[in-house]
Amino acid sequence: MTASLFVNAVDLDIAPADFDKFIAAIKVNAAASVKEPGCRQFDVMVSVNQPHHVFLYEVYDNAAALDSHRATAHFKTFIATASSMIVKREARTFSIVVTNKK
Repeated sequence: MTASLFVNAVDLDIAPADFDKFIAAIKVNAAASVKEPGCRQFDVMVSVNQPHHVFLYEVYDNAAALDSHRATAHFKTFIATASSMIVKREARTFSIVVTNKK
């Protein structure tokens, strides 16, 4: 059981005119995030049916690691760059009970 792992799942609707700029910015943020202690995974997905809808799946050791992520310079730069591009944001947090992977 991996109950200690902590997930931040974020749904984002991005302004169509800003979509490419947003994707460029989130790629930089995600790549820097997985180098942080406590960040195990940071996936960026785009909906097949809603092309301007982005889903972020972030896995951390615990809630404190997510808080530390939010205090990094690269996250603050991302927020300053991308916040005006985000039309709607919904975040949810989860504890992982079990993971099944190949």
